[in-house]
Amino acid sequence: MIKKLILVTTLIFISGCSNNDVINKEPTGQSINNTTYPVDNPPIVGETGNEKSIEEPINQKLIKYYNANTVSDFEVTNYSKVSKTIFCTINFKVDGKLHYGLVQAYPRDTGWIILTINEAPESPDLAVVLQMSSGKELIEENETIKQPFRIYSGYINDKRVKEIQITTTDDRMYVIKVGDDQEQFIYASPRDEVKSKFVALDKNGEVIYQQ
Repeated sequence: MIKKLILVTTLIFISGCSNNDVINKEPTGQSINNTTYPVDNPPIVGETGNEKSIEEPINQKLIKYYNANTVSDFEVTNYSKVSKTIFCTINFKVDGKLHYGLVQAYPRDTGWIILTINEAPESPDLAVVLQMSSGKELIEENETIKQPFRIYSGYINDKRVKEIQITTTDDRMYVIKVGDDQEQFIYASPRDEVKSKFVALDKNGEVIYQQ
């Protein structure tokens, strides 16, 4: 999967529509935050020096939640960090239906603790779905640190999308280049900021969706 990033726990979800729809149309009731795995007695998993070591424990957690016979094609597609906390995008199928999600995990001793998995079935009729996750603290090792963050992630259904631009209220812009086969994206900002505009562009710079 090709991805390039250029500069560039409350959950808000914004869904994109195509050129044929009204620009800036606010989607109704479109939220993919319908499954959150709590931190109650979280397992310590993997090794903090190896990001890929959290993949199988995440998969097993999904299998346990749904059913071993219903979950398939699990994949972690992107990793990003704020300090030592890891965020990653995932996709998998439940009874053949594609789901997308975002995972947050933090280190303790020599392992990772999976904090949350937020996921939901895909919305294939939407061009782009942008997920913004923010917070003011991170748990690292055995303590909580004051560290603001905002995570920009989501998935792309419209293959025409080749660039995503996210502008904040203080006029900072993040530009995410989208590869030909790229379906998910993520960028982790270690800042306390607010999105003011989201734009998805095609290869010619034409706007496919903006919010």
